[in-house]
Amino acid sequence: MKKFFLQNKIFFVFSVLLIIALFIMTIDYHGSSYLEWMEGLVLKTISPINRGVTGLSSYIKDYFGAIAEFKEVRGKNNLLIEEVEKLQQENAILQEKLITYDRLTKLLELKESFSFKMIPAQVISREPGNWFNSMMIDKGTEDGVQKNMAIATYNGLVGKVVSSDSHSSKVQLILDQRSAVGSMIQRSRDIGVLKGSRKNYCYMEYLSRDADIKRGDLVITSGLGSIFPKGIIIGKVVEIKKDTHALFQEVIINPFVDFTKLEEVFVVEKTD
Repeated sequence: MKKFFLQNKIFFVFSVLLIIALFIMTIDYHGSSYLEWMEGLVLKTISPINRGVTGLSSYIKDYFGAIAEFKEVRGKNNLLIEEVEKLQQENAILQEKLITYDRLTKLLELKESFSFKMIPAQVISREPGNWFNSMMIDKGTEDGVQKNMAIATYNGLVGKVVSSDSHSSKVQLILDQRSAVGSMIQRSRDIGVLKGSRKNYCYMEYLSRDADIKRGDLVITSGLGSIFPKGIIIGKVVEIKKDTHALFQEVIINPFVDFTKLEEVFVVEKTD
């Protein structure tokens, strides 16, 4: 077979060239129909591949576009979070200034409502074991503060100075059991002595059984004694106890001062 092919090599080459020539002549004669047919066949073959490639390209483009958009959104979100935190901090500062301004305004109103000399002071410490007994303020003898001066805030009586050095003073609160304040029922003018309870309320003692006392009555300092000026509000009557055989009534007083939240006070100097 191989020998036959070699002997007729020229014939085979001539035959192949003849077929190609006839094919070309056929294309020229019939126009572009063969080319269109081949083009259609090629397009049908590669069209799914093109669609796949196009879809994949679009997906990849959308994927990376989404990543870029996500990063942009996350960046903006972080900026917004930082801005919100900044605004919250500024709001907290402004709120604190507003609260402080309100307290100081009320303290100023208290000072203007009395003819007493008042020295403003800050609470600087409280003893955990004696929370309802005493506290320290930042004013002392150099500021004119002396022992037995009354301490008040815009809500009412706080206590008295029990010791003082040059730049600080110790204050005994009216809640201390050792405290005693000359007091008066504002409505009926009945007089008694206010004692502490080591809790957030006080007792008013030495009120006779016939004293005209009602729940809700306001209690003020009586001015008796040499410490507390007359007319400083203390609190209100919340409970009245009458024993059949007792000479006096026992009255429970709820002070208006919140002793857990004291920050600014006035040292009150009683005028002679």
